[in-house]
Amino acid sequence: MNLFNRLFKTRADKAERQPISPVIYVSTPKETPQHTSLKDAFAQKYPKYTNILSMFEAANLCEATWENVTKVRLQTFIDYMNERLSPNSVSQYATKFKAVLNLYSDEVTLPRGFAKVLTPKKCAVQNVYLTEGEIQRIVNYSPKNEREALVQAQFIIGVLTLARHSDFVNFDEGNIVGDNLVYVSQKTKIQSSIPVSSTLIRFLKIQKEIINKGVTVSDDSFNDIIRRICAKCNINEPIKLYQRGETTLKPKYQYVSSHTARRSGVTNLYLRGLDLLTIAKIAGHNNTATTMGYVCCGIRELPREAKEYFTGF
Repeated sequence: MNLFNRLFKTRADKAERQPISPVIYVSTPKETPQHTSLKDAFAQKYPKYTNILSMFEAANLCEATWENVTKVRLQTFIDYMNERLSPNSVSQYATKFKAVLNLYSDEVTLPRGFAKVLTPKKCAVQNVYLTEGEIQRIVNYSPKNEREALVQAQFIIGVLTLARHSDFVNFDEGNIVGDNLVYVSQKTKIQSSIPVSSTLIRFLKIQKEIINKGVTVSDDSFNDIIRRICAKCNINEPIKLYQRGETTLKPKYQYVSSHTARRSGVTNLYLRGLDLLTIAKIAGHNNTATTMGYVCCGIRELPREAKEYFTGF
């Protein structure tokens, strides 16, 4: 073996005898990104509209978190609002929810197609109103407990003031100025002035007394209780309405909700011949188009000349 071969053989032998050091992998803990919570995100963008998330939670019986936002839950949330709010409010609240989700869509995982769910379809929706005779039955009703008394008082206050539920639950005698009840709408910031009656004053006192005792009623409970009161007042005429894309036939009381008070006030004033602009000012609306959406009846009694057009051929 020549010198060259001996040299390389020696080096190879040494390499075979040298132990191989094991490779040690050091795992670095993966940092979990800290996202802004859904509630904080909403509070930052719409601090005055956190009630939207409260409705989401009430509709789905779960906490409002990014993880709990699914298409099914968003649709349940829309359906929940449709039962309780005007179409205009449903559209506004859904748009705000969608804006918050869009803003954080790069930071959190959201269901595909959430924007479509939060864009309610514009379709014809029918609602009921209570006639003046039916309202009088509720005024005369003798409540069985304080919760019924509170709901009765608040519903009649809503009927007589055309105010939103979020406004009239805060009314008391301090709102009375002269012969009118005066307040500024929380939603539109429009001041309204409504003539005061002895019936309104009586129910304002009842509302204040019961609330001071710590009695409260949730939105869902309010609707259940007012429907029960209406049923006891025999407001049970079969009514066929088109809602959520289908026609349903139910006793009238089953269609009643807290918002029916406002619709009833608007509709009855319209039927009495009051112009839409004045009704809009009383109801705290920005325009008469919104007010017309609250009118839950056909055209009012036509003048004789107009009737002759339809019967003259």
